[in-house]
Amino acid sequence: MYQLPLRFIKVSDDVSICATRIVAIMSTNAYQARRTIKDEKQAGTLINAAGRGKANTAIFLDNGSVIASPFTVNRLLTAIERSNHKRVTPTRPSTVRLTVYDAVDEEPDPEIDEDMEEVSADLDESDEPQEIATGKDDI
Repeated sequence: MYQLPLRFIKVSDDVSICATRIVAIMSTNAYQARRTIKDEKQAGTLINAAGRGKANTAIFLDNGSVIASPFTVNRLLTAIERSNHKRVTPTRPSTVRLTVYDAVDEEPDPEIDEDMEEVSADLDESDEPQEIATGKDDI
């Protein structure tokens, strides 16, 4: 199965959409685009990316959504063409340099060894079971 990469383009100053979802772009000079924008606005389903400004294009998506954009048709087509020619991978891969230390290569710390000997000596001395104070009287 072939998967299209997600290519986002700006359709206004604040809104970006996936370019692979676009079915059609029409200028609002066309009667059908103006009529569709009006119908979608009345139905409450118009995505108005133009805000209070003039909508110059109507963008039709594959799921039936209509977006009113302030950008011109040529500007949107240029953005789509640029998104098609972008590289999927970055031009310069990010490299992370890791330093690997082997435990055998390091010298043992004498202070840690002394502390470990004291702890093991304390454990050896307390082999006898001890009573734990529960704070309750024995019944």
